[in-house]
Amino acid sequence: MQRLCILILQNEKQQMGYGKRKVYGILFDGAWLWEEYVNSLVEGYFYHPMNKAGKDKQWLFAGNNGLIYPDFIGKDDENRVIADAKYKPMGNIGNQDYLQVLAYMFRFDAKRAFYFYPEASGQNDKELWLNKGSSFEGNVSARDDVCLIKHGLRIPRDARDYQDFEQQIGMSEISFLKIL
Repeated sequence: MQRLCILILQNEKQQMGYGKRKVYGILFDGAWLWEEYVNSLVEGYFYHPMNKAGKDKQWLFAGNNGLIYPDFIGKDDENRVIADAKYKPMGNIGNQDYLQVLAYMFRFDAKRAFYFYPEASGQNDKELWLNKGSSFEGNVSARDDVCLIKHGLRIPRDARDYQDFEQQIGMSEISFLKIL
């Protein structure tokens, strides 16, 4: 199971077992597991509403309208940060994901947000600065006060064994937290 989990985090394909012992499928909620793993790393910095348990629900609008469950809401109410755990590669985070996190940022008056995702290909963080202006007036430019950062947790790809993987992922976790 450890080997399978490592291969999944590395975006590798794998067949398990042969003959009568062949595994034809395994069902688990990878996105939820990823979110809970990230929470174990960042819980000192963020509140973590739990949508599966219906705990710590938030509302977009007055009168309990627009139920939302941001993955992570920064604990510093003077410099609020929003974060969203995404169990997909950096390049697959886009459009609807952006709209969702921007709604959370607007709701909680946050100027900074993160996507936390598993990084297996060695890409660096990507900063996205929110635009202002309109293409109709020809005055579009990047704001200097609202930023969304795609921040990956590096997943070791060259571990010799599980113990080596544990050491390497521990170092990745330390590096991952430095941006906070």
